[in-house]
Amino acid sequence: MRITIIFLALIVSLSMYGQQTGYYNGVDGKDGDELKSELHNIIKDHTSYSYYSSKFVLELSDADPMDPNNVIQVYTGFSHDNSDYGNGGLQLNREHVWAKSHGGFADWYPMYSDVHNLKPSASSVNQDKSNLDFDNGGNQHDIATGCYSTDSTWEARDEVKGDIARIIFYMATRYEGGAGEIDLEVADNNHTYPQALHGKLSTLLAWNLQDPPDDFERNRNNAIQSFQQNRNPFIDNPHWVQLIWGGESANAITFDNFSLSPQVVVASEPVQVGASIESTAGDITISKLFWGLSYNALANEVTMTSAGNDFSGTIPGQAEGQTIYYQILANDGTNESLSVVYNFFVPKTFTGELVSIYDIQGQQDDSPYDGETVSTTGIVTGNFGTSYFIQDGTGLWNGLFIYESGRNPSIGDSVIITGEITEYYGKTEMANITDYYFITANNQLPEAVEVATGEIEEGHESIIISVTDAVCTDENYQSNYFMWEVNDGSGPLKIHNTSIFEYEPTEGLTYDITGPLNYDFDEWKIELRYESDINGSVDLDGPVVISVEPIINTNIKVMFDEEVEESSAENIANYAIDNGITIESASQHAFNKAQVNLTVSSMPFNNYAMIIKDVKDESGNFMEEQEFTFEYVGLDELFVGSVSVYPNPADNQLNISFDAIDATNVEIGIADISGRVIVRNSHTVSMGMNNIELDLSTFTEGIYFLTISQGSSNRNYKIVVK
Repeated sequence: MRITIIFLALIVSLSMYGQQTGYYNGVDGKDGDELKSELHNIIKDHTSYSYYSSKFVLELSDADPMDPNNVIQVYTGFSHDNSDYGNGGLQLNREHVWAKSHGGFADWYPMYSDVHNLKPSASSVNQDKSNLDFDNGGNQHDIATGCYSTDSTWEARDEVKGDIARIIFYMATRYEGGAGEIDLEVADNNHTYPQALHGKLSTLLAWNLQDPPDDFERNRNNAIQSFQQNRNPFIDNPHWVQLIWGGESANAITFDNFSLSPQVVVASEPVQVGASIESTAGDITISKLFWGLSYNALANEVTMTSAGNDFSGTIPGQAEGQTIYYQILANDGTNESLSVVYNFFVPKTFTGELVSIYDIQGQQDDSPYDGETVSTTGIVTGNFGTSYFIQDGTGLWNGLFIYESGRNPSIGDSVIITGEITEYYGKTEMANITDYYFITANNQLPEAVEVATGEIEEGHESIIISVTDAVCTDENYQSNYFMWEVNDGSGPLKIHNTSIFEYEPTEGLTYDITGPLNYDFDEWKIELRYESDINGSVDLDGPVVISVEPIINTNIKVMFDEEVEESSAENIANYAIDNGITIESASQHAFNKAQVNLTVSSMPFNNYAMIIKDVKDESGNFMEEQEFTFEYVGLDELFVGSVSVYPNPADNQLNISFDAIDATNVEIGIADISGRVIVRNSHTVSMGMNNIELDLSTFTEGIYFLTISQGSSNRNYKIVVK
């Protein structure tokens, strides 16, 4: 039955994100590498989602303001269906603005899936842009008509030049080589591939000034923060670009220690904004607080009072549900400076009726509230980007699945939610959320209910459960929608590798597993949230290397048969390669702890032997020394000089001519502008000059895309058939 409770306590809504008060405390007064390091420390360690999940983030971050079912393609500016991903024509690709081949971080988290670096792009345009550096000039693109390119550079359309520049500067600040991540730097030259560099610095500096942040870019920053919990600081303050890379010096005036009083804002009650303001050139003579109800309209002015270096000003009470933006101006008689624009949200107060989750579940298959809109309360027990779970107390029937994209509460948050109860293919869930209130953070989660793998029942739905001594009976989650299977002798149970956490199980090993229990597609499954959800059985064997694969000429992927311990896996002394190749760094994969990427000095085309030793697994077992042989042949190493593709435009025949340093095989494919592959054949290459003839007599007039590939290397060419 409905529980009639009037909840009068103040409750904070998290519906708004932005530059929350004090996010950049400690940054002012710095420039150069010192400023870059300070910003890195603020934005590092973000919540990393899977690359697949980035599509759902882009639906919000790059949504067409006029049509939320579309996204804006970065280089064409076209509005396009946000679900139409593919490899043809205007279908969507996820463009890595900092090309993933610049440093070789494909499938290397968190760089690979960092949505600050991803933009929706038309597939055919993305193929042409490829991994080019950014610079002005070249030939106009036939589809993205605001863009121009040469054989080594890409010029973005004017409307997004600054957006592109600030993404490149973000990547160079976010990734400094620590914690198993790559070190990315901006270079003032082109032809930076395949190094962990991107250019061209002087052009990107000009683009940042030419195209300042707009509302679309600020909304993108807010949306991505709601998932990743970090921001692109150069959208919030593009002048920091000039202070780090442009040679400018920090202003003599510094702002720090921004604060609000009260910290929990009350509707219609005044809010005091505090900050410490200092100047190396003298005393602060003027300090004013400007505020308003939108980022671009800070028309209200308040003169601040001071006590030493501490300044404060009061913003009058505002209505609930409003976001208040504010900025401080200070003057020392010689210099003047503006702070970043911060904001705060005026929360709402819940005064309605609550229905307990226990009553919503109703101790039956279908909820007695099916089809009704109700309010309920609970603690967030798992968040997966497009959905989350809440639970009210320990025991059966106390969990509820919430279907809502983009909210992203933290595990441990106590919340009140209003929405419609529905039965979705046998699962009781709340959807169509109309109101959301935050009560407190960091609450203790309900205790997990222990259950046998084969004895799951309806009351376990959406609560935290734990299974013990469950043997992995199927480790091949890649072919089963990211689910693997365990059995404690009572029956099978699925374990879901989610967008938040992926675990590499070993068939035959025993596991203790904890997590919220989901039900969909007629299957029960535990949703994995973090590493502590999995505890494996005792392992007495050391790790074994199962593959060594060169990705590019400066990066090698080493795969072990189990997860390995970080410090030994990242110790470069445990790896050696012959033929004078130096190992510069070793980085463990952020999700797949069985994978280690080695950054090495440039490998020419050759056969190599690698010795690996002294790496241990997470149980402390050391591996036996192993030797692996491998061959590196990249297209850049195979070809001597340039590759000629002629005639272009072509008629009945296309020629591909090149000089090869060795005999090998390459694959040649041709696709039409929709992405449909028309030709894909393997061709034998001999040492010396080669000429490959392709018959185009059956091709209709139009634009096509030629790809020459070998292993993980490829070259792309646009051809015209007349």
